[in-house]
Amino acid sequence: MTGRIVMAAMLVVAAFVVAPQAAAARSACTWRMQALQAPTGATQHQVAATDHNGGYSGSAYFPDTGWRIIYWKDGRVIDYGSSGHGTDRVVDQNSSGTIAGTSVTGLWGASAISFRIRDGRRERLTPLPGAELNSRAIGITESGDVYGSAVVWEGTTSVGVVVRWPYDRPGVVERVPGLPEGMKVIDVDHDGTLLVGTEATYPWPHLWRDGRLTRLPEAPDMQFGYARAIADGLVAGSIRLGSDPNRPAYWDRNGQPHVLSQSSQADHINRNGLVVSSLTSTPYRVWRFGTLVGELTGAASVTTIGDDDTIGGTTRGQNSLPAAAVWRCT
Repeated sequence: MTGRIVMAAMLVVAAFVVAPQAAAARSACTWRMQALQAPTGATQHQVAATDHNGGYSGSAYFPDTGWRIIYWKDGRVIDYGSSGHGTDRVVDQNSSGTIAGTSVTGLWGASAISFRIRDGRRERLTPLPGAELNSRAIGITESGDVYGSAVVWEGTTSVGVVVRWPYDRPGVVERVPGLPEGMKVIDVDHDGTLLVGTEATYPWPHLWRDGRLTRLPEAPDMQFGYARAIADGLVAGSIRLGSDPNRPAYWDRNGQPHVLSQSSQADHINRNGLVVSSLTSTPYRVWRFGTLVGELTGAASVTTIGDDDTIGGTTRGQNSLPAAAVWRCT
């Protein structure tokens, strides 16, 4: 059965908002950085995801063994080792602590296998038949289902498909039915809603929920736009209006776009409307919906926002190499 495509209004003049920069003083705060403990023997380490309850997962590089998966939780540094396949990376984590990740090899990560770590045990996610070395996890739901993409050959043409690894059926991989051809997963929401777009460099955002595809509305005089992340129905990305440069943007739970006044794109968002935006370089700016609430001093990269309003990423450690860090509002 093919999904029904719900086309949102192309112009939403009444609802569109250019979010104001100015904010009440009480909304602003100082974002203080906490460096996470370095795994013993690692030369660099980085946060990639959070369990939204004070825990963070990522990876660390060890000169003798390469990249390994790390979980910082309750003052401990938990080493989940490596797959032995290639470069291991965390792609997402849910509030139960279950981690989804990929291990890549080859030029630009051309070959990939995926894995899930639950209750401390690593399991390789079964690749889609025909995509044994190209089935990639993208995100994980609150229930533990992992969604991702796979590339299969149909005759002489390679085709990208969306796949799911159900939490309650280990060893099972299935194509997500109904999605129009050419759609790929960009991000995964807690409830299993997929942020998807066409196979383009900067795809216009759509939501796939309950077998229905919804195109997010455009803004008046919009020239360009794309999305990066979804959290509890809020979507973050970038929009260009008229002759203006790209600006960070988010779509609210009613699907209406809001453009922020500084930086160029919104990279991350949480369910509370906390947004991190960036230019091509630091500083990273932090917003609460349309209100600017500060900057992240010392941040070299930002990779995740927890629903507890903590922000994870990296700072510069020894020899200017990445070091895992978290920022909190004080």
